[in-house]
Amino acid sequence: MEKDRIEVAGQAVDVLVDSSPWDGKRPQLWPSVGMYPCYDELLYDFMSMDEVRNEAYRDALELVVPGRSVLDIGTGRDLNWALESVGFGADSVTAVEGMPETYELAAEQAAENGWLDDITLLRGWSSEISLPRPVEVCVSEIIGDIGGAEGAAAILADARRRLTTPDAVFVPHRCVTYAAATCFADIFPGGAGFFAESLNLLGQAFRVHGGPFDVLLGVANVGPEALVSDHAPVEDLEFNGDLRTEGEGSATLTVARRGRVDGLLLWIRLWCLPDRAPIDSLTMRTNWMPVYLPLFDEPHPVDVGDTLRLAVRHKPGDDGVHPDYSVAASLRTAHGPAFGEFRTEYRPTAFRGRPIYQQLFPVS
Repeated sequence: MEKDRIEVAGQAVDVLVDSSPWDGKRPQLWPSVGMYPCYDELLYDFMSMDEVRNEAYRDALELVVPGRSVLDIGTGRDLNWALESVGFGADSVTAVEGMPETYELAAEQAAENGWLDDITLLRGWSSEISLPRPVEVCVSEIIGDIGGAEGAAAILADARRRLTTPDAVFVPHRCVTYAAATCFADIFPGGAGFFAESLNLLGQAFRVHGGPFDVLLGVANVGPEALVSDHAPVEDLEFNGDLRTEGEGSATLTVARRGRVDGLLLWIRLWCLPDRAPIDSLTMRTNWMPVYLPLFDEPHPVDVGDTLRLAVRHKPGDDGVHPDYSVAASLRTAHGPAFGEFRTEYRPTAFRGRPIYQQLFPVS
């Protein structure tokens, strides 16, 4: 691991960096910053090349858009789903993009390629626009590494109220976020640093926020082998059903193999159509990645049958769109109980608040 430095708000922030060459089999640590208006060429390239995602969306759009009016929320640099909707015979297509730099790139591409003959491209957030008439299909890709982290519940509930017909079809159909016990120290036995290619995103997130903070930690190239327990849903977003912007629940995870636990691994399953197999960000290589939530400052040994009880809450943060998440945990083992908690907020105040972040952001 090496140190690098990010300058933000007049402050120099040291960051521990993994400068190893790209290896699709080795776990990589990324900042999960999809909830912030950050633009990154590499990230957009990943999304454009993500055939797991692309195939699932195409299958859904081919079925639901012919002859219907379509709204694409968060159309992105490449206007992917707006263009696919045109190709599948939509009656009309409106695409909306809120990030200024991304909108400019999308507008430039659309003008150069003649796409504006078929697509109405609007600049702004969907909550700020109005349409001349309600649309019959709403497609979006505002799903986070934690499903609702990018504000999908509030954004799409608003679209349902104001921008679509009562019987409009939403793509994707549903997103469930699952959690299981894991050990970060065992995923990265040699120590962890942010993957070097991710520092641009990290710096952008710091600048958007106005200073450094303890970012949500994404872990690429990790799979079921990292899980120590069974898993349970902790967030369920039904975009064509009862879509709720806040919720709370509980779950009990049972340890399935001897090992250590220091936190949770969260990942999504995303259904673009209700009767098709979902995208699974833990078992499939896609642009979504599992995220790690630290619960305990040190790993705790566990054996088969030990339990980790969770109380999970999510509700819109102070912008009314992006959710704050909180997890309280109680670990029961033969060595005695342990209690932990974690909060991730849209407007975070903590920086170097826990040992894992003190390691990732060392003090010079």
